[in-house]
Amino acid sequence: MRERRKRVRPSPDPGLPRDIFGFLGAGNRIEGNLDLATGLRLDGRVAGRVRSPSTLVVGPTGEIESDDLSVKTLSVSGLVRGKLRIGERLEIRRGGRVFAEVTMGSPGGVVLEPGAVFDGTVKIEGATPED
Repeated sequence: MRERRKRVRPSPDPGLPRDIFGFLGAGNRIEGNLDLATGLRLDGRVAGRVRSPSTLVVGPTGEIESDDLSVKTLSVSGLVRGKLRIGERLEIRRGGRVFAEVTMGSPGGVVLEPGAVFDGTVKIEGATPED
């Protein structure tokens, strides 16, 4: 008899991007380097370097403190502090708080919803003042 294998579906929550394959739940804490191969939803706490070639979603209970956070896309409903390098898009959702120096790899990729908090600076690589 042939055994059927279940298909693993990314992002079981339809509200999450399709490239989210990992989850760190509330009450969990990581101190140190977090090097991801795929996207992650974070509802716990991380203190240290964070790198991902994909999407990082910080849920309402999620917290990150990092002087070296580098991701393609960052969506924040929780709290993020530090120095961030974002390749394409930074989304700060209602209730999300970001206190950071942000370097963007492309222009036009910053979204703040009503009720979001941002305190910091945004630098867009390659941008020059118009004459």
